[in-house]
Amino acid sequence: MDDKDCAIINLLKDNSRLSNSEIGRILRVSEGTIRKRISKLQSTGVIRKFTIRTGLEGVDGIVLVRTELKKSQEVVAKIKESFDEVYEFSGRVDIAVRVNCNNLDELNTVVNNIREIEGVRNTDTLIRLN
Repeated sequence: MDDKDCAIINLLKDNSRLSNSEIGRILRVSEGTIRKRISKLQSTGVIRKFTIRTGLEGVDGIVLVRTELKKSQEVVAKIKESFDEVYEFSGRVDIAVRVNCNNLDELNTVVNNIREIEGVRNTDTLIRLN
């Protein structure tokens, strides 16, 4: 990855709706160059997903998960099937999952679903206040 790739990523982070032509104009390279670079960034896993952020109200939370040692990788894989932001740690917490729900009842359901995964020992939920 070079400076041009980093510039493309930063532009897409700010506005993922920019066309390849618009990015090319900003960076002063051809649309084809941008298309090829984005394709390579996707195929190598640098860009995993294009997404949106909404202004909708809801409940943001982080679910801290402790796992059975021998089941840790299986738990991570299962959680990654359902959530985009999953982080692995060493220490008292094994996994952190960022979740956004419409309300507390929905968050509670999500947490209960995580607790039901085989190999999950315990969870703690942090709710963002504002």
